[in-house]
Amino acid sequence: MQILLFGGFLGSGKTTIMLQVAKYITAIRQETVAIIENEIGANGIDDKLFLNSGLKVKRLFGGCVCCQISSDLIRGVNEIHETVNPAWVMIEMTGLAYPAKTVKALEKYCSVFSGLKTITIVDRGRWSELTTLLKPLVLGQVEGSDLIILNKVDLSGQDIPKIEQDLRAINNQMKIVLTSAANELSPGVLEEVVRFE
Repeated sequence: MQILLFGGFLGSGKTTIMLQVAKYITAIRQETVAIIENEIGANGIDDKLFLNSGLKVKRLFGGCVCCQISSDLIRGVNEIHETVNPAWVMIEMTGLAYPAKTVKALEKYCSVFSGLKTITIVDRGRWSELTTLLKPLVLGQVEGSDLIILNKVDLSGQDIPKIEQDLRAINNQMKIVLTSAANELSPGVLEEVVRFE
């Protein structure tokens, strides 16, 4: 069982990208996938989108997946392994979570997965604003990532090279792919998401 951990600020496009990745895994690769979706608050919105797409979702409500409910996340992953044992588990973290903290918890307390990859979705349209207003959070989400998906590259403007430079300054080892999740993700981007090296 391999885990794809999706992070990124609210509105960055996580759910849209995850839906396309889940469909790619199930339809093209013909492998099974389970989704763990985290929301702050009592009712999930994104999980309804997943369910309406015919995907099964394990809900974790009430807090950030990287802090208050880490034990619920570990239990959820173990339960999915025992009851479904899918080839893939996709975890959508709340937009306020730090992926590196979740990775540490999974690596320390969970032994049922064979691979773990962290994908952070960066909102090209709000990068400047977010790094000005919420710099510690945005940097914390990016720095522990294995793959950055720079989303919304279809927007007008000449800022993409500057954003890529900013991202490389945070972590020059991670892979960066450019896309617009409003359209179909290219096979190259989808393969990059599911590739373990």
